[in-house]
Amino acid sequence: MLTRNEAQDVATALKEQNTSVVYTQTEQDRKLMTNLVQEMLLLDRAKALQITPGAKDIESRLDRLAIDQPKLFEVYKEDELKEQLIREFKKHHVINREVDSKIRIEAAEIELFCKQQLRKNRKVGLAQILLHGSDNEIQSKVELIRLAFESGTSFEKLAKQHSADSSAKSTGGKLGVFKPGDLLEEIREVTINLEPEQISQVVKTKLGNHLLYIYKEEFDEGLDCTSLKPDQETNYSNALYKQKRDTLLKNYMDELFACANIEIKDPGKSGLPVSTSLPLVDKVNINCQTRRMMVLPKKKEKKKAKRQQ
Repeated sequence: MLTRNEAQDVATALKEQNTSVVYTQTEQDRKLMTNLVQEMLLLDRAKALQITPGAKDIESRLDRLAIDQPKLFEVYKEDELKEQLIREFKKHHVINREVDSKIRIEAAEIELFCKQQLRKNRKVGLAQILLHGSDNEIQSKVELIRLAFESGTSFEKLAKQHSADSSAKSTGGKLGVFKPGDLLEEIREVTINLEPEQISQVVKTKLGNHLLYIYKEEFDEGLDCTSLKPDQETNYSNALYKQKRDTLLKNYMDELFACANIEIKDPGKSGLPVSTSLPLVDKVNINCQTRRMMVLPKKKEKKKAKRQQ
């Protein structure tokens, strides 16, 4: 259980964080509820797994805190700091045991990740066929263009014939060579996975409907993903680890949330968010019974040991 006062303390701490991102009230409420619920779920899981720090460990951490951040002792009582250290210990060890321990980084994965990053950062020579008209008209044009392209007609010739961009008559639809950051977001997302000499799906932007085509690509020089230097391998390994960890941690927290029975009392005039601000989680394909059984065998073993005594 979390009291209103404790929840308000967390809300105040979140508001005092220095950030350049401006959140709406709805986003702030959801962020607060996510933080509150995730902490309670991790502490509840620590209790189920019987994760408890030793007194010496907490005293040692408290001593380091006194050296590194002495001003905290002017704001908080020592017992309050101890309690927070205990909570952080429990949460860290739950995540370490049930998330971090499952992460493995293989050499082949690092090489593939390196190639993916190179691809994301490549410069592309981009061409387009700009289409205007109703949805039915555009669909008919696209079918005609694809059929001609598959029959051997060059994209350049098709752009001259079909593009609504007046300059295509002379450029063949070529727009130039671009870095990813130079492109509109909708176009950048498509070109990341678009292979050279292939026509994209129709991309809608405020400028119209586009068929995109990469006629050349340029990669960063001096980087061979099959033979990385130690510092390069370390950087890619760390980035890949973070990517995997973020995904696994989100899935783990969603799973805990989906299997929890959460009830929020009326916040009254406290200013705290209501239950509609709870995180949205897809509960499909989550077997909560399996998660509970991961802890139950230990309880059974203890009961068996007591009977033997």
